[in-house]
Amino acid sequence: MSDKTNVSDGQRAASDPLAGQAADARYKSFKETADPWKVLGTVEYGGDRTMVSTVERVVLDADPSQYPGFEERLLKIAKDPACTEAGYGFVCRLLSLIASPKSVAALQDKLAGENEVVAYLTRLVIERVPGPEADAALREAAGKAKGREATGLAGAVAARAAK
Repeated sequence: MSDKTNVSDGQRAASDPLAGQAADARYKSFKETADPWKVLGTVEYGGDRTMVSTVERVVLDADPSQYPGFEERLLKIAKDPACTEAGYGFVCRLLSLIASPKSVAALQDKLAGENEVVAYLTRLVIERVPGPEADAALREAAGKAKGREATGLAGAVAARAAK
């Protein structure tokens, strides 16, 4: 008999002191719990933020070596057409802490988009990324944007140039 747990059917390891006992009913419920990363992009304003808080805590407590993996997951959510505005806002809030030039390339098309809120949230991410990629994306979008976001982009470009 093997000492390994048979994960697929919930069997306990032979070395487990509770081997041979009935499976814990909570095991099934645990497997049915939603994946916070999948729920993140579907949150709505005023909705339950439990899963959002879980992802936030994971990212904030992470080692910087883990950021590229988290960035990739967050960008996938941001690019999903089913991502809500509230979900996008949360994604951008986290990306603003860990973003790299990869985020600039993935999100720059949203800088001068029709949705002013999405454009603003995107700018908050891109303006925090150091490097020429972010400078170029902000300058290009400043020439295309309209209204308040054009003013915000111009301010971001000026602030980066002053550094």
